[in-house]
Amino acid sequence: METSRADYTGLSRKLVVALDVGTTFSGAAYAFLDPGEIPQTQSVTRYLNTPNLGSAKVPSILYYDHDGNFRGIENGVDFQDDDAFLRIKWWKLMISPTEPSAAMKDQMSTQLPKGKTIVDVFADFMGYLFDSTKALFKTSEPNGELRWDTVSNNIELVLTHPNGWGGPQQTQLRTAAVKAGIVPDTPAGHSRVHFVTEGEASFNFCAIHTQAGKDLKPGEQVLIIDAGGGTIDISIYTVINNKPLQVEELYEPECLLQGGEFVTARARAVVQEKLRGSKFNTSDDLEAFSQKFDEGVKRVFSSDQVAQNVKFGSPRDNDPEYGIKAGRLTLTGAQVSEFFEPSIQSTVDSIRDNFSQRLATNSYAFLVGGFATSPWLSEQLEGRLLDIGLKFCKPDTATNKAVAVGAVSFYVDHFVTGRISKFTYGVPCSITYNPFDPEHAQRAHKSFIDAMGERRIPGYFTTMLSRGTKVLEDREIRYGFSWVSKGAPRQYVSPEIVKYTGTLFAPEWVDTEQGRFKTLCRVGADLSTAPHTQKLRKKGKKGKTCYMRGADVILLVGLTELKAQVSWIDSETVRAHIVLHVYVYLT
Repeated sequence: METSRADYTGLSRKLVVALDVGTTFSGAAYAFLDPGEIPQTQSVTRYLNTPNLGSAKVPSILYYDHDGNFRGIENGVDFQDDDAFLRIKWWKLMISPTEPSAAMKDQMSTQLPKGKTIVDVFADFMGYLFDSTKALFKTSEPNGELRWDTVSNNIELVLTHPNGWGGPQQTQLRTAAVKAGIVPDTPAGHSRVHFVTEGEASFNFCAIHTQAGKDLKPGEQVLIIDAGGGTIDISIYTVINNKPLQVEELYEPECLLQGGEFVTARARAVVQEKLRGSKFNTSDDLEAFSQKFDEGVKRVFSSDQVAQNVKFGSPRDNDPEYGIKAGRLTLTGAQVSEFFEPSIQSTVDSIRDNFSQRLATNSYAFLVGGFATSPWLSEQLEGRLLDIGLKFCKPDTATNKAVAVGAVSFYVDHFVTGRISKFTYGVPCSITYNPFDPEHAQRAHKSFIDAMGERRIPGYFTTMLSRGTKVLEDREIRYGFSWVSKGAPRQYVSPEIVKYTGTLFAPEWVDTEQGRFKTLCRVGADLSTAPHTQKLRKKGKKGKTCYMRGADVILLVGLTELKAQVSWIDSETVRAHIVLHVYVYLT
């Protein structure tokens, strides 16, 4: 029971549902919010059409028939005739912003179901997780049917994603939630979808479900290592207050494509080469080996001095030339340790390079996620980072449900109040031409004469938020822009919000680094009710009139999504007009 929580102070009942769609395993959790009651988080432990009662996770391996209909998940419906179905796995990484490695591509399903996009696949699976949540709620909660009916139109959906995902991925996930019928396709429905990184969700879980988390003191730093199937997400927080708990992100989070599945993929690649020429070098045998290695050796491996046997065949299967005896393949401890090595070393390097200088002595490092159950991973991380003085800690409860439960906490508890911008954001515009400025002179051929008769240079970048800046929740960054026109006042504007991914702190020109400036969105605004001024052209025909209208472009940057707005003063009253919210994840 989360006894440290305060009573829910909302005016009406509400249900918070969190869906954690993972690369290899997925889960869900929820909390019923009743005015005057302390919210309690419940993990979903029964999933539709599966035998795994009591498990907080289900495989993210999906089956479709040849007409593109979603039929179920691995270990769910009995698929005896595999040829009649399309089996897809690692499909989550199809929307990853990082180009898949060769090892990833070998394991990812490249064929989508007939007539389906990747967003459709997300929608099918998210709908399955949501329906499982609904079924569990109705059968396990007191008066479940009635309580569900009271909140069915007031459900807040929290979706988790790796630290490295951003706006494009969030847009796809929100679209999938609408396609799944979880929220309506309206502005109000879209606003009920929230996002949280897996690193932040894991911190929330540890803050509630570990004694160390409950004892955090102001000024302490906390490192979160969320080792999942696809990614290892690393985040760092500093404690601002402990009653109630308030923390701020201390540095940009990291996202490493080195999760537990890559250990299995490396093992499979080595065994495939080892068995080249053997009758056991078939796709079915390799798949059986991968499954047995994943379920056995990978989870218990703890010494590079002890040989490991992987059973993947029957007792009658023998091939001494290739090291197969009674259906078992023997691997040396050193070989197995090499399968883990890239994941371990990349994690150690990331912590040393990015976080070690920000950690005080005896800071906590919480290790969570399905891959965190590996004794070899935890032992190696702790040993190789011993000089930093980290106190490694694992939650007592199952860490494989940490992200879903922590995602509910993200909405209910609101622990994290400040985050770090990973990129620079701004608006491209034009600037008055200065012939004595070398940067202007080399772009003179691009210059133009505006409605005022001024010579201007396009492609100037106005930085609104720089990379590495700490931003508190609901912080507003406001910049004023003006638009000049001839003949009549400008009626419509659509300022472009751009993300810069290069290394400069405050870039000035969008043509300097090709591919580093990426449009996130345009914020359309009808300025017909905004005041305007009349001005005379500075050059050209005397008495020629032009019109100027101004508005502010606003970024709300402290949440897990960036919100862009346009506002202006209407007539003589000081009233901001929010024209459009555009949701872009603050990466």
